Amino acid sequence: MRSQLQKGVTLPEVLVSLLIFALIASASVYALRLGVDSRDQLGAADDRLKKLQIARSLIKEDLAQTVARPVRNEFGELTPVPFAGGQVSFASRAEDDEKILMSFTRGGWLNPRAAAPRSALQHVDYVFRRGAVVRRARIYLDEAPKAELVERVLFDDLEDAHAQFLVGEFRGELNWGDAWPTSNAAVGLPRAIALVLDREDAAPLRQLFWIGELGVK
Repeated sequence: MRSQLQKGVTLPEVLVSLLIFALIASASVYALRLGVDSRDQLGAADDRLKKLQIARSLIKEDLAQTVARPVRNEFGELTPVPFAGGQVSFASRAEDDEKILMSFTRGGWLNPRAAAPRSALQHVDYVFRRGAVVRRARIYLDEAPKAELVERVLFDDLEDAHAQFLVGEFRGELNWGDAWPTSNAAVGLPRAIALVLDREDAAPLRQLFWIGELGVK
């Protein structure tokens, strides 16, 4: 009787059982963590893709409705060209300097029943400032002192951004310029624009947009 009552689990067996349980628990936690990380990465990638698609749709809509309409600056002077790009605007502080990727007038700005005291035309600037591409639009077409501006960040976390303008074709190849208007092009609208984004955590992204009627197709 005494020998039967003394039978049980030995200490080595308890330690081995604990070790196996710890290994299983660690593997389960690791697998769960991998699943959570994968979900977060997929969510972040999906957010970036949605943001890219929205920004691309907005730029495409703007450029598809571009019109050759010069505007007046805050001093009432008429700008010499209806479309400009590839310029640098220097501010009083270096951190406020911005690169003007493209500046133009677009039509099709809805104003149902002319409810707002404004034109259906809208002047739009796309600028690169402090690591972000910003769309800036004016409420009124011509510039005025202290006029209200509407800004929207389209791309951020960028190392650089610049625009290229399709000048024409040369020996069967497309000829791109880094500024508009170019010295060898007539004053007007470029045929297309390539927006190049140098991203911090990914390869450079080059987006092509057609101007005017070509952009609608």
